Amino acid sequence: MTGAVFRILFILLLCFTPAGAADNSGAELPVTAQASINKTTAGIGDKIEYTITVNAPNDYEVELPSFGENLADFLVKDFTSDESGLFSKTYSQTYMLDIYETGTFTIPAALVKYRENSAPEWEELITQSLPVTVQSLLKESEQQSGIRSIKGPYSMTNFMYLYITLAVLALLAIAAALYVFLKKKKASKEITITPPPAHETALLALKQLMDKDYIQKGDIQGYYVELSNIVRHYLEDRFSMQAPEMTTDEFLVLLRNTNKLNADQKDLLRQFLSHCDMVKFAKHLPQEKEIESSFEHAKRLVEQTKETTLTGAKAN
Repeated sequence: MTGAVFRILFILLLCFTPAGAADNSGAELPVTAQASINKTTAGIGDKIEYTITVNAPNDYEVELPSFGENLADFLVKDFTSDESGLFSKTYSQTYMLDIYETGTFTIPAALVKYRENSAPEWEELITQSLPVTVQSLLKESEQQSGIRSIKGPYSMTNFMYLYITLAVLALLAIAAALYVFLKKKKASKEITITPPPAHETALLALKQLMDKDYIQKGDIQGYYVELSNIVRHYLEDRFSMQAPEMTTDEFLVLLRNTNKLNADQKDLLRQFLSHCDMVKFAKHLPQEKEIESSFEHAKRLVEQTKETTLTGAKAN
C-alpha cells in the first residue's frame, strides 16, 4: 500500500514540474534557465518580447538579472514578472524591447543566480544569446532602383514656369531675411532668459512628486521611476553626466572615476540607485520608512551638491 502511494505522488510530481527549460551546462542541475523571444525578425519600431524563464525547486532562492533602460542595442520599454508552480517554482521576466536601426543584432546572454536556502554561496547560470534581424519598413521594390521609361522632352513653357517659381521663392527668401534684420535692429535690448539652477529645478520636481498620488494609489513602482529620473536629470544638468541614458551599472562605473562627488556623496547615490532598481525591476515592495528614506536621500544629494555662489566659486 505504501509503495502504491509513493508511485502516485511521484507521478503527480512529474505532472506539475515545468517542462521545456534549457539545461545550461549539459549536466543534471537543480535549476534551469532559458531565454526566448517572440520573433527573430522584426521591423523598425516593432515591439520584441524577450523572456527569461527559470525553473527551480521550492527550497531554492533565485536572483534574476536586472537591466536598466537599455539592453545592448535595444531600448527597454516595459517590464513584467511572474511566479508560479506548486512542487517547484517557475520564475519569468518579460521585457518589451524596441530598436530603430536595421541589421542583425544580438540580445546578449543573461546571468541568473541561484542557491539552496541554507547555502552561503550563489551558483550561476548563463542563458543563450539571441539574434534578431531588424528590417526596414520600406518594401523591397521601393528600396531598389529599377529601369524607368524615358520621359518626353520638356517644352520651353515648362522651363519658363520653373524659372518664375524659383524667382518668386528667391524674392520671398530675401523679404523674409530683410524682415528679420529690421526686427532685430529695431529691438533696443535683447532679453535673455537664464534657466534656473539645476538644484532649484530638481527640488521643485521633488516637491511636485510629493503632491502626486502615487503612494495613495499603490503605484510604488511609478513613484520610484519618477524619483530616479529626477535625480538622474539633476546629475546631467549639474555635472554634465549622461545619467538618463546609462544603466545603473554603467553609471556606477562612471561614478568611481569622477571627482565631482566626494566619497560620502558617491556612497549615498550608489545606495539610492540600487534601491530604486530593486523596486523598478525586481518588484521589491518597500515599507513606508524606506519610501520616506529614498525621498530624503534624493533631496539630501541635491542639497549637498547644489551650485553655490560663495566667493564666486562653485560646489564640486
